[in-house]
Amino acid sequence: MPRSSEDAPSEGDPGWNPALDLYRRMMAEPGGGEHTVEAAIAGHSFAIPTASALGAIAQVSPSGVVELGAGTGYWARLLSDAGVDVLAFDVAPANTPESRWFDSTEPWYPVSVGDEASVAAHPDRTLLLVWPTRDETWPADALDLFHEAGGSTVVYVGEPAGGRTGDDRFHARLGNHDHCHACAYGVVTVPCICDIEPQWERQRSVDLPRWPGHDDDLYVYVRRGAPSTTRRRWRPGRGRGRGR
Repeated sequence: MPRSSEDAPSEGDPGWNPALDLYRRMMAEPGGGEHTVEAAIAGHSFAIPTASALGAIAQVSPSGVVELGAGTGYWARLLSDAGVDVLAFDVAPANTPESRWFDSTEPWYPVSVGDEASVAAHPDRTLLLVWPTRDETWPADALDLFHEAGGSTVVYVGEPAGGRTGDDRFHARLGNHDHCHACAYGVVTVPCICDIEPQWERQRSVDLPRWPGHDDDLYVYVRRGAPSTTRRRWRPGRGRGRGR
């Protein structure tokens, strides 16, 4: 069950944000004090929302948000408190044995069981992906299904391409790669993305406070225009290594 109303912000207090408060305490205490990054994440989220980040999402979400991989529902909770209608899904929501990070965490917001197919039913909403799993296919699959359904806006919270969020196909769809690592450098441990066309283009970014060791920010993407004017295709064989 979601946390009780006792945890709700006081009326007229839009600044309520326990994760941000904890982050500030950790930064103020030598060595982070008694709090660990792992415990902070497990109790809240992999990323720390701010008023600016929540405002950026609200601005591009007149019909609400559909979040996939919502975990504890922390971002969904703060967005809801800010007046945004949110539908949150996760294949293993918080406080379930299947949840890798949040199996003992009470959810901050109702998170329904659902996979990447859940987003296709809500193309009118903004798709929110906060720290999509590294080197798993579901984040890119979610982008594809959302695009096919006619979705127009994606908000991604995570690290740059090559970091610990998403895979190469995911970042290629977002236009975050300027070349194919497999072909340019002969890297055999990553897939070739030469035939993957970007579907989205970055509109803006918002700096986030970061848990120690993280390198994440918030990025807003909009659907690319007509293929005849905006199409970009990775060209194989530009660098050293194998071509096709």
